[in-house]
Amino acid sequence: MKIIENNTKHEYMVINIPYVKKNLEHFRKASELAFKRFKFSYGKNSTTAFYRYYNSVSLCVGSVHYYNLFKDLYKFIRKFSKNKKPLWCQCWLNIHKEHELLKWHNHPECLYHGYISIDPKDTQTIFKNYIIKNKPGNIYIGPSGNYHKVKSNSSYRTPRITLGFDVIDQSALYKLYNKYGEVDINTGFLPVY
Repeated sequence: MKIIENNTKHEYMVINIPYVKKNLEHFRKASELAFKRFKFSYGKNSTTAFYRYYNSVSLCVGSVHYYNLFKDLYKFIRKFSKNKKPLWCQCWLNIHKEHELLKWHNHPECLYHGYISIDPKDTQTIFKNYIIKNKPGNIYIGPSGNYHKVKSNSSYRTPRITLGFDVIDQSALYKLYNKYGEVDINTGFLPVY
């Protein structure tokens, strides 16, 4: 785990997990399989639009590389949050063609938001006050209220692959209860140990 940027002004951090780039073909194939499992299980075509109802961790079962990546993600979340209180994380798969890149949005009900670049192509994630250059293995985490969008710098033929994630604590969970009720909750939230 290598720190790429620790920006205290805007309260975000970017690290790089080098084995993602080293094993990129495995991560691509495991992501494609995860997408097939998603379609089979949920009957949906957009893993991004359905993000509130599943977790990529379960879709990537059997991939030792993804297993290690999720372990490192949870360590990173703990390092960034600087606390030991109960936290939960949901993680979803983004598999996008060039015309499907995300427009301006944020994740206001959560404590933190982030994403993992698997095969991000030549893209940038643009925030109001800063830009993150996406590279395989980079993990970004920052405040969940920051609006952001994705911009492509060149054309690409194969899908862009990232994983988005949100982190909540007990107080953020109560905000979700107030908005959606106690039943319509993302059952994909997993404890961050």
